[in-house]
Amino acid sequence: MSRMWGSRMDTDGDEARDPQVASALGSVDPSHADPGYWIRFQSRVMLGAAPELARRRLMADFGVADVVSGWARALVPTAVLAAAVATLLLLRQAPAVDVANSVPLEDVLTAGLETQTIPEALAQDEASAIAFAAERF
Repeated sequence: MSRMWGSRMDTDGDEARDPQVASALGSVDPSHADPGYWIRFQSRVMLGAAPELARRRLMADFGVADVVSGWARALVPTAVLAAAVATLLLLRQAPAVDVANSVPLEDVLTAGLETQTIPEALAQDEASAIAFAAERF
């Protein structure tokens, strides 16, 4: 790494060090006092990364079908269990709905609205919700 500080290409295509930059940064270079530092550092990093690199090398052979089949082993039993629970909940005895006392949805949605057409509502002098909605939309 220290050879890259202030490096530039010379006429032969080899890297040449800038002496001013090398002298300024030489005191923070770990290989300044220990010449074999960067070689040992690279060996330690590669040794530590070897298991992960091997795992990734094996994963390169896996495709989409392999990943989906791996998920299926966990998802299919979970989906079957969820379907069984939903079936049990649906089959439970639901309380009977009193149809005679129920209110139709249309009545709930139109409660409080007058039975006027939009032109009739717009003709009124006072602003209403229908007039606002007709002008807005």
